[in-house]
Amino acid sequence: MNAQQANDFDKISLTAFMVSLARQFTDIPYAQELAQLVEAQRFVEQSLPQNQDKSVLLTARVEARYKAINQVMAQYEEITQVLELASGLLPRGMTLSYDSNITFIETDLPAMIRCKQQLVEQLIGERPNLHFIELDATDSPNRFFKSTVHFQAGQPVMLLCEGLLTHLTLSEKQQVCANVREILRTYGGVWITPDFIDTASFSRSLQNDPDLQKLIQTGTNFTGRSIVDNNFVTPNQARQFANEQGFGVVEYSMLNVINELSSLEILGVDAEVVEKMLATQSVFALTLE
Repeated sequence: MNAQQANDFDKISLTAFMVSLARQFTDIPYAQELAQLVEAQRFVEQSLPQNQDKSVLLTARVEARYKAINQVMAQYEEITQVLELASGLLPRGMTLSYDSNITFIETDLPAMIRCKQQLVEQLIGERPNLHFIELDATDSPNRFFKSTVHFQAGQPVMLLCEGLLTHLTLSEKQQVCANVREILRTYGGVWITPDFIDTASFSRSLQNDPDLQKLIQTGTNFTGRSIVDNNFVTPNQARQFANEQGFGVVEYSMLNVINELSSLEILGVDAEVVEKMLATQSVFALTLE
């Protein structure tokens, strides 16, 4: 990875602060506490553009994404080894590691994962089954495999990523897929992600939210990477890409969690608008073919 790419990736990871502030207006465990720590320690002021636009639909979108992933994870409850790529400020590790039978590994770029570990330890202290590892998901397979150091051989793994692939170029996506494929070949298991997004569906989901359009443009200007341009063109292209990378795909609509979204009441979001937005969004469960 060259210096420019490293700088780009660091900027991408810092958008986690933006999403964390949106996530606080939900009932997701630890979301509010994490956001308050982020604001109290002035991470956002140091890291993101000033006077950024806000969108209530961003909160609905990230809440749906988080809960839809959790819903799919529940179908694989027998898997107790979890690896989350680019975990940013997601609170999933804190929640799931409450169960001592689960080994949860959070990974992200060095600055981001150190920040995350610091925040988590302030909130819940240290847990022997919750680990934080520096990892670039697009790195070489041998480095990627270091992230599994706490896993037991012969037991399946559940890999997660939420909002990672949407920032990556096609070749970077292919490298992440290759790395995940090697993990699944070694351990078995499943990869769960909502990141196989197509531009056509994504654009339709933004039509009723000019504030979110502005926010996405702010993120593009800040990171130098366009979420829209780095998506797939159509849903079929996204599925075909996953198949070409050696995965079988089962899709789950994010509409499955529409009745679980607390942000609709908390922020007074129009449920019909959210339904239209989520109708184009899916979570993929990927296994080796």
